[in-house]
Amino acid sequence: MSLELRLQLKDLSWLGQGFEKKSFISPMGDSKLGEFTGEDKYRLIGKGILKVDNTIEADFYPLLEILAYADGFIDITFRRGPVRARKQIICRGDKQVSAVYRGEEAIFTMPPNPRAVVKFIGEYMGRSSLSGSDLVIELPAVEAFCLAAVTDLYRKAVFSAYAKEEVFVYAGFSQEDLLEAVNNVRENSQSLAFHLFSINAGFPRFTMEQMEQALNSLIHKGLLQKDNDAYRPVGEALLFAGNFLIFENIIEVIVGQVHENNLYRSSFMLLQAGPLDVLYLEKSRDNILMECLAPLKAEELMAAVLDSKPGII
Repeated sequence: MSLELRLQLKDLSWLGQGFEKKSFISPMGDSKLGEFTGEDKYRLIGKGILKVDNTIEADFYPLLEILAYADGFIDITFRRGPVRARKQIICRGDKQVSAVYRGEEAIFTMPPNPRAVVKFIGEYMGRSSLSGSDLVIELPAVEAFCLAAVTDLYRKAVFSAYAKEEVFVYAGFSQEDLLEAVNNVRENSQSLAFHLFSINAGFPRFTMEQMEQALNSLIHKGLLQKDNDAYRPVGEALLFAGNFLIFENIIEVIVGQVHENNLYRSSFMLLQAGPLDVLYLEKSRDNILMECLAPLKAEELMAAVLDSKPGII
């Protein structure tokens, strides 16, 4: 039997007073407590959530107990233009509740239905088992960031040629072009460098010497080529840059686990540029993994994460 509970955020704060020593990741914090009124209390009584003596109705207590003493969560956010969807699985041990937030309202469901959000996202992504690129690389974060900026420079050159109605012939970029690109990243959902900047929680400003070291390493790994003073992507990096010109779908997945009163987090991002082109991004220590996936594999990955309990430690 499925149980659904719709609450305003101020209701959560007020109901949270009924639980001692709540988890610090509980959505039942006190932040909205000052907004709760006597009328709100009678509204909860009328909905059958609260008794007149301020105790919680038995049917809803197990669900609220999971929210109060949560020890983990799985959070997935999907963006496609104006379409935005977010679903969270809140865990206490093996018990789970799903949460959907819409402004000042939250909808909780027990047991959760994680497959519903995966199906929703899959409708937008498509379910092809083919991938348009075979790029799979794990690079030091600095080099991955530079390669992302190279991809952005390539995209700008492509669209500049389109705008001028010219035949696109890539002239490459200079060290100065790339140094300017990595040191002036702006918030832009269409910028791969911006997404890597966010994943890495920022980068220090590059010097020309650091830029030259990164370029030489990418050349050594067969991702870039230098002709005279111009650099250009080659091989899988060139195919990748050509396929990932516009990001249509952006998916962020965050897994959190509380252990000994500390919160541990793991996350990854999926960027989709076309019906066959999905890029998986994950920060691992000082490296960043960039792997192209088929849409079907990306959907299966999300389903596997949402079906499991947080297990970072």
